[in-house]
Amino acid sequence: MAYSDQAPGSRRIATIAGVAAIHGLLGFAFVTGMATNFVREVSHTLTTTNVPLDVPPPPDTPPPPQQTATAPSSATVITTVVPRVPTLTDNPTVTVDLVPAPPLSFPPARIDVAPPPPAPPVISKASGVRALGNRSSWITTEDYPAAALRAEDEGVVSLTVQVGSDGRVTGCSVTASSGSATLDNATCRLYQRRARFEPARNDAGNAIATSYDDRVRWQLPR
Repeated sequence: MAYSDQAPGSRRIATIAGVAAIHGLLGFAFVTGMATNFVREVSHTLTTTNVPLDVPPPPDTPPPPQQTATAPSSATVITTVVPRVPTLTDNPTVTVDLVPAPPLSFPPARIDVAPPPPAPPVISKASGVRALGNRSSWITTEDYPAAALRAEDEGVVSLTVQVGSDGRVTGCSVTASSGSATLDNATCRLYQRRARFEPARNDAGNAIATSYDDRVRWQLPR
């Protein structure tokens, strides 16, 4: 059994610590000594020297050629030409004569204009006067004047009546007498009272006043 095993607990710890300290001192001394010897060895063995570099000599430069001045002979003529340099005093204006160009001529333009289409034919709306209803009912035997019956007057009355734009009779005139003034007057009076007409119209279709010719036969009842 080792000595450290027989010692009490406190002495055992102190002994272990002392042994560790001794080992640490020995290791430190060993490391320190080696480092000192290494630096000393390096410092004694490292030697540096400067070695000169070989610089090549510069290339040989040929001497410049010598110019031989020759004196001009008496027969040689030297002419000096001085170039002319334009200056700002020169006039920069350039005059150009412009020749007027002849006017351009073009052939006259041809425009074909189609004739206008013919106007459509005007449809006339003109119409003549026309009697409305049954003309024979305007004058009957019951309208025979009593004076004409007593005088036994008979005959045909030709008349012309004026018809207004409203279709009514506005005037009456006997163009051929029956020979009895009583029958003539009775005819115009009854026409103005009973006759009705469709008025005449012009080309535009507007009603206009016009005249209407008619004949009435008076005959005694049998």
